[in-house]
Amino acid sequence: MSEENQELYTEQVSPYGADEEGVKKGDVVKIVPEPDRMKTGKGITGSTLKIIAIVTMFIDHVGAALFEHYQYSVLQQFGPDYCKAAISSKAPWLWADWMGNAAAVQSIDMTLRAIGRIAFPIFCFLLVEGFLHTRNVKKYLVRLLIFAFVSDVPFDLAFFAEIGLSHQNVFFTLFLGVSALACIDYIRHKDAESFNGFYRFLGKIGVVIAGVLGGVASISCMVEIIGYVVSTIFGIDEYIPTVILGVIGGVAAYIPITYKWDEEKKIKLSTALFITLFFFTWAEILNTDYGGWGVLAVIAIYAFRNAGSNGFIWGIIALTVKNLFEGVAFLDLIPVKYYNGKRGRQMKYFFYAFYPVHLFLLFLIRYFFFGF
Repeated sequence: MSEENQELYTEQVSPYGADEEGVKKGDVVKIVPEPDRMKTGKGITGSTLKIIAIVTMFIDHVGAALFEHYQYSVLQQFGPDYCKAAISSKAPWLWADWMGNAAAVQSIDMTLRAIGRIAFPIFCFLLVEGFLHTRNVKKYLVRLLIFAFVSDVPFDLAFFAEIGLSHQNVFFTLFLGVSALACIDYIRHKDAESFNGFYRFLGKIGVVIAGVLGGVASISCMVEIIGYVVSTIFGIDEYIPTVILGVIGGVAAYIPITYKWDEEKKIKLSTALFITLFFFTWAEILNTDYGGWGVLAVIAIYAFRNAGSNGFIWGIIALTVKNLFEGVAFLDLIPVKYYNGKRGRQMKYFFYAFYPVHLFLLFLIRYFFFGF
């Protein structure tokens, strides 16, 4: 490993006992320097950012688990008289006339969901910060995966009113995102001499990988609208122009960036793109919350992390390409701009526990009134 890389990334046997990350004496740990941040006490700590994300996430889930279910599964199906009787029989003081107005309920729901767009990019940002500073990536991944399974039943009940495998909660997205970062980080710190034939092959077909990634991504994003217009005009399947546009976009981004690069840089970029394609695809197959675009947002924030809050923009852009509604998250640039790099109050397990608990409580509230 070169001296430059050795300064950036070292592995050593932990000389101390268990700490807040669960590292035990003798563990192999990853030592990564903190990115350049404000060194004064001013600004917003990581715990403050996490509170902002948790509050806005809760608001979003109130809209998704309560208001949307009420609007589509109760109000539209059974009418306002049924709703009034059902709610008044359990809590007479709760009923208000606007609850029988579908337009009013929808407006409130859209407002709650818009506020909720603020949450996920902040969690992605904090996830990258956690990855950069954790002493043991494996335990970080195990913790995410455990809570992904713990949260799965509450997630299904809160949003789909049934337990199944058709949708996976956001912890699976975060797990795949950190898995991608771990693989990319490993490749980033390899020496050119350690690249075998497989890596060199990936380096030679980097433009193909970029094109395939663009094509796969375009299938699940809003470029399908363009594909629909083209298919209507020319009478062809809408996926054909969609994939073509994605491939052109991937190739057009890859060639200008790399045409003057040496072999080592091309291998590292091509391998990183291959890893991105792999985890993006798995997130789409598993239908995780935010899907492959959530994984892509995590990778984008990591890739441009040295640009400060400007790098954070690329994570939001990845989500906005998928759904323009996610553009509300550009408001996140304000708190992230003033992030001071400090952890603040320790609340590591609060979010882990809050996520499944609040989802289950929202389900119970809905079940109390309507029985589903």
